[in-house]
Parts: sequence; structure tokens; C-alpha cells
Amino acid sequence: MTKPISQVARFIHGKLLPDDSEIGVLPYFWLVYLGMFFVHFFFYDPPVWHIWLSAAGTLAFLACYFRAYWVCGLHTLYYIAAICAIGSVMTMVNPGAGVFFVYASAFAAHIGPPKHSITTIAAILAYIVLLTWLRDLPAYFYGPALIFSLMIGGINVFQREIAKKNAELKLTQEEVKRLATTAERERIARDLHDLIGHTFAMLTMKAQLAQKLFDHDPAKARQEIAELEQISRRTLSEVREAVTGYRQKDLASELANAKTLLNSVDVAFAYSVPAQTLPARIDATLGFIVREAVTNLVKHANANRCQIDATATNTHIQLTISDNGSSKVFTEGNGLKGMRERVSALGGDIVFSCKPGFNITVTVPL
Repeated sequence: MTKPISQVARFIHGKLLPDDSEIGVLPYFWLVYLGMFFVHFFFYDPPVWHIWLSAAGTLAFLACYFRAYWVCGLHTLYYIAAICAIGSVMTMVNPGAGVFFVYASAFAAHIGPPKHSITTIAAILAYIVLLTWLRDLPAYFYGPALIFSLMIGGINVFQREIAKKNAELKLTQEEVKRLATTAERERIARDLHDLIGHTFAMLTMKAQLAQKLFDHDPAKARQEIAELEQISRRTLSEVREAVTGYRQKDLASELANAKTLLNSVDVAFAYSVPAQTLPARIDATLGFIVREAVTNLVKHANANRCQIDATATNTHIQLTISDNGSSKVFTEGNGLKGMRERVSALGGDIVFSCKPGFNITVTVPL
């Protein structure tokens, strides 16, 4: 029974509103403000034609309301004008009809540039004043109509502009990532070309030479083949070193990754590191420790603040990672043991503590 009802609900929803993940089902909740229109009927005994006119006006409004979500730009003006016209007619029987002008102002943000939206809201406000003067409408009409039309219309314009800026920023960040990925691929291609391009050409030449010498000078041919083996082994070693270098992450890149990760989970993050260039092994080890520490923080610490500081002297560098999480005790699992082993391999020292939060202090000689 539940499944058919859910299918019918999805079908109706698809007919009323476009497939937009940003608005979802919010337009249904926003209809609660129509209550302002119907409250007036509880204070008097309305004639039958008042009820029929109000029902017809409400149905006409709902048709315009849901249809307005399917259009944008200047086409929205048609539905804004229609809602204002419905509101004007409804003032004949109910001063609560001012709510229709609030809905009209809310749709002004869909018109396009903020200048056009604000102009539309101003026009609606002016029309409310004119309608009030022509029909001598009470404050129950023009008070809420003016205040909420200005407030909700303005908020919608502001939020729509913020959404546009966020979308543009997201596109910019994606473009930067794409360009960075492309640049990295090109760098790897250049490195591999420089590394093995010449070597493969040499291997080919020596193989051809060994083949020619095989019948005439076997000793010389064996010597060329031996050199082929040495060159291939050396090249294999160089390729492995290059691949290892690509896999390693330095401290700077891991701090950048940490900032992205922590910001995504609402953890305030700040760091301070020296500008000097560190030895490759130390740089890679500190980067590994930052990555492991941030991963542990997100999984276990229940913190909302993280601070990473590094200070360097002529003899050593010290890295401190601290958070304000709820850690009281800790057990050295694989992650913490991996940190200790890497630091020990560099002749350094690492200290873990839980006063307050969780703290890691790494000292490595330079």
C-alpha cells in the first residue's frame, strides 16, 4: 500500500515542480503562508460568493505558483503579474490577500540580474500602495504586504546571488583542479620522456649492434649484451625512483589537503610552517604524519578546531599538531606506530598526549 502511494506522490511532484535538488520540496512548505489569507474568514460569516471567489482565486494562484518554478528570466514576470492580479481581485473579499503580493515579490529573484529583480520588487511595493489608496484598504492588508514583500523579496535576491557566486566559485575550483591535473600529467610525461626516451634509443642501437656482431665477433656481441643488461637495470631503478617520487606527498601539499578536508567537516583549521626547503625524506615524513593525524581527527577526535605549527632551527625541526577533541586516552594503532617508525628512521622523536584534546609533537634533526 505504501509503495503505490509513494509512486503517486512522486508522479504528482514531477508534474508540479522541476527536478531541482536545490529547492526540493521547500515550495510545498512555503505555502503555509497562505494561512494569512484564510485567517480572516474566522472573524466573520462570509457570504457564499466570498467563499467561491476565494476558492477560485486560490486555485488560480496555485497554478501560477507551481508554474513559475518552471520558468526563469523575463518569463517570470507573466506569473508575477498574474499573482498580483489575483491578489488585487481577492482584496474585494479579504484583506489577507496581501499575502499574494508577498509570493509575487519572492519570485522576483528568478527574473535575472539583481537590478531587474529589485526594480520588480519596487514596482510591486508601489502597486500595493496605489491599491491601498484606491480601495481604502485596512492596515491588515498593506502592513504585512509591504513589510514581508520587501523582506522576503530582498532575502531571495540576496540568496540567489550568493548561490550564483558559490556556483561560480565551484566551477573555478574545478577548473583549477583540472588544470593542475593536466599540468601534472604533462610534467610526468616530460619526465618519463627525458628519463627513458634516450635510454630506449640506446638499447635499440646496442641490440642492433649485438645482432650484427653475433656471427663475426661473438665476444664483442656478448659485451654489448652485457651492457644492455646494465642499462636496462639502471633504467628500471631510475623509473622506480621516479614513480616513488610521484607517490610521495610533501608537507605543503598535505597541509593543503588537510585544509580542504577539515573545512568540509566544519573544523576550524590554522597552520604555520617555515618557508625553508626541507630535505626530501623529512618533508615526505612530515607530510605523512599530517595526513595520518588529520584522518584520525576526522574519524575519532570529535573536534571543531585543529592547529598545526612547525618551527625550524639550524639543527632540527619541530612539528606540533593539536586539536580540541574529546580524546582522553589513546592506543597506538597502526597509524600512530607508522608515525613513530618513520620518525625513528630519521633519528627523531615523537610524543603523543591528550592534555587537552590530542597532541602530536615531532622533533627531527636536520
